[in-house]
This record gives sequence, structure tokens and C-alpha cells, in this order.
Amino acid sequence: MSNSSGKIQSLPPINGGADSNGVAALHRRLRKLILDGSYPPGTLLSQVGLAEALGVSRTPLREALRMLQEEGLIEAEHNQRARIPSFDPQVLDAIYASRVLLEALGIRLTIPYLEQQDLNRRFHRLLVAYAGEQLGTTIAGYADRCAFYRRMYVQSDPRNRTIADAEHEAIFQACVARDSELAAYRLTRHLARTALTLLAQLTPEYEPAAVRTALQVSYGGTNVFDTASPRKRTQNANL
Repeated sequence: MSNSSGKIQSLPPINGGADSNGVAALHRRLRKLILDGSYPPGTLLSQVGLAEALGVSRTPLREALRMLQEEGLIEAEHNQRARIPSFDPQVLDAIYASRVLLEALGIRLTIPYLEQQDLNRRFHRLLVAYAGEQLGTTIAGYADRCAFYRRMYVQSDPRNRTIADAEHEAIFQACVARDSELAAYRLTRHLARTALTLLAQLTPEYEPAAVRTALQVSYGGTNVFDTASPRKRTQNANL
């Protein structure tokens, strides 16, 4: 659909009714194209080319691109161009460190209010569904920025999908049991494993200090990759 040279192939017009040429519709369409990988990292986007491909005017397009830039999904370039961010280990480290801290808090706030029917909803959004609007919006923004990294993680090794599914099931079971500490522990392990695995594979020389520190902050300096659960470690400490 696009490439790093900035040349954009023809796209079907936005089907948004009266708002098809509006900022909201453009933002939703472009956001989806970025998050589903239609525009790969490093792709250079021309405002002129985008306007022609999408069949829209450039005024609402500029505002939609500004919104995407605020979300961290594109970077502004010279000559009315934008770029889909390329892989950057520091960015991955920072984003996943933020998710570890915020989602550990969010799941602890959410579990006391979860109902059985909630557990059939979208997994990661469910885990922080009762964390409050402001915190939930912040977490959702970071999660969306991780879409590219999640795809890389799954595609880098067929076993990673199996590992992720097993971790999701373990988090789910902790939620069913209403064990907020165990759920937060398993969630942070799950997030950190994705980040640390990718960084080790792609940039083995990079030290992911942010993710490792976030894990320690979440658990009072404890290595979250210890095999013992939070409750077991507490019991051992009291012996």
C-alpha cells in the first residue's frame, strides 16, 4: 500500500457519510491503517499523496495528521510530510515501562469491580476497564503504540504466540479468582517478556533499563521474573 519513498497507492475513499471528508473520519481511517500495519514503520507519507489517495481535501487531513502526531503514531517531517516511526529500542523500552507501571495500577483498581460477563470482552482493555477515564485513556494510547511491536513479537518466533496465549490465560484465571496482586504480577511479566524478548533479538547491545526499573518499582525491588508468586514471596519473607 505504501513504501519508504513516500509513494502511496490508491486507496478506496472513506465511507463516512456526511463526515467522510471530516477530521474525525480521516483520523479513524489513518489510525487504523497505521495500527494494522498497512503503513509499515519508516514509511514516508506525503500530505499531497495522502489527500489524493484518500480522496479528501488537505485542510482536515492536516488536522488528522496533527492528532496522530500527538498520539505518537507519526513523526512530522519537512515539506509537508510525515513518517511512521521506525523501530527505536529506547522508545520500545519507554513505552513498555510505562505500560508495566500503569497497567499494574489499572488492573488492581479494576478487579474488585469485574463481573463474570466482563471477562468475555476485549482482553487488555478489560483489564483496566474500571481504572478511570483518564488513566484508561493513557493506557489505551500506549497499548495502541505497541501494535507494531506485538506483531513483531508474534512473527519473530512461532512459539511466542503460544507463550502469549498461555500468559493471557494465566492472567484471566487470576482475574476470575479476583486476586489483584497475582493478576498484576502476571500482567507485568507478560508485558515485560514481550519487550525484553524483542530487544534481545533486535538490539542485544541495548540495556532495557526503563522496563527493568519499572518492574522493580512495581514490586518493591523484587525481580518479577522470580518463579514465586507475590503471595509465596510474602510467605517466605515471614518465615
